[in-house]
Amino acid sequence: MPEKIFIQRLALYLKSGTNLVIDFKADDPGINCQQIEALKKLFEKPQSEGTSEENKEKALESDKEFIEFKGQREVHVRIEEIAAFEVLSLVLTPTPKETAKAE
Repeated sequence: MPEKIFIQRLALYLKSGTNLVIDFKADDPGINCQQIEALKKLFEKPQSEGTSEENKEKALESDKEFIEFKGQREVHVRIEEIAAFEVLSLVLTPTPKETAKAE
């Protein structure tokens, strides 16, 4: 039986109308990769408006100008340009013809 390949596809929708699609190889389709989790944390709203040390650290982290995605290609995106994003978990299963060609 062919080995399954797990991919997480990140689609970034920019304010300029441009869409970027970045694929990440994943070990488990149910768990987001670290780069996607870092993006999600940038857009999380603090749960409390207090001045705790944790909220200050989150505020400092969100002042980053760019976010960087590394994989087969390196992509830098200006954070203020991101209008929306979505994550899809995909499972690719090669057909018997594809595995025979690979051999």
